[in-house]
Amino acid sequence: MDLNKLLIFARIVEHKSFTKAAQLLGMDKSTISTKLSQLEADLGVRLLNRSTRSVNLTEAGAKYYEYCRQAVEIAEEAERFSSSLGDEAVGLLRISASNNFSKVIIESAIKPFMDANPKVEVEMIIEYRTADLVQENIDIAIRIGIGPLEDSSLIAQKVLTGNIGIYCAPSYIKKHGKIDSIDKLNNSKIVEFTVPGGPQVTMSKGDVLHKVITKSKDFKSNDLEAVKDASIAGLGVCILPKHSANDAIKSKELVEIFTDWQIEPLTVYAVYASREWMPEKLRVFLKYLKELDKNLLK
Repeated sequence: MDLNKLLIFARIVEHKSFTKAAQLLGMDKSTISTKLSQLEADLGVRLLNRSTRSVNLTEAGAKYYEYCRQAVEIAEEAERFSSSLGDEAVGLLRISASNNFSKVIIESAIKPFMDANPKVEVEMIIEYRTADLVQENIDIAIRIGIGPLEDSSLIAQKVLTGNIGIYCAPSYIKKHGKIDSIDKLNNSKIVEFTVPGGPQVTMSKGDVLHKVITKSKDFKSNDLEAVKDASIAGLGVCILPKHSANDAIKSKELVEIFTDWQIEPLTVYAVYASREWMPEKLRVFLKYLKELDKNLLK
């Protein structure tokens, strides 16, 4: 099957003119007419009724056009995709991220990337689950503290680390007393941040190493802002990236505890599918992520 004949037929139908179709395709009108006649001969049916003034679909032609239209659309989509594999960053870049780090990524990476690459469109999908990058056509995911990747076709690249603090509201201390020992921390209510592959918080002081138990029977959320708000409301102790808690500390809605302990930093990864031919748009965006200021989350 000569796919060019399908394209020619589709353009004639869309423009209702052999002349306009020929101009659009950069071909002679006689070539257009010959190709259409060959297509009709191949199919054994007449597709168009044409006169000197009009071009109209036959019943068979109307049904066949629907298949041609879909084939042409798929071919054009494939052509647009192939252009994104070249040397120029073009096309749609789909990014999956949680709301917790979207502001940082937008301001520090996405905006300068789009300013420098005007032919790229960006779609950010805000979600709190581990998306299937391949099945959902996502180019890259920004994930927090992931463990080993179950899918061997994925690559995880560390892009940021951030300091973590342990916080609670003054009202919580007033009600339950000062939290100044590991035993008291273990017996405190923890506002849990639930996210797939979330980090295990480890803290140390001298030779003492402690893993914080974050499983909560009371209040939990997959959104760090909700975790912070719940802790401010006095529902319990929370563990937050320090950049997320700064405003609440300044307003005295939260107080930081265990400040004399060292807490293992939070790690943010860029996860993307391994592929032999990486689209230029993704390769360039990864470069912007690699060049992020490492103090963004300090």
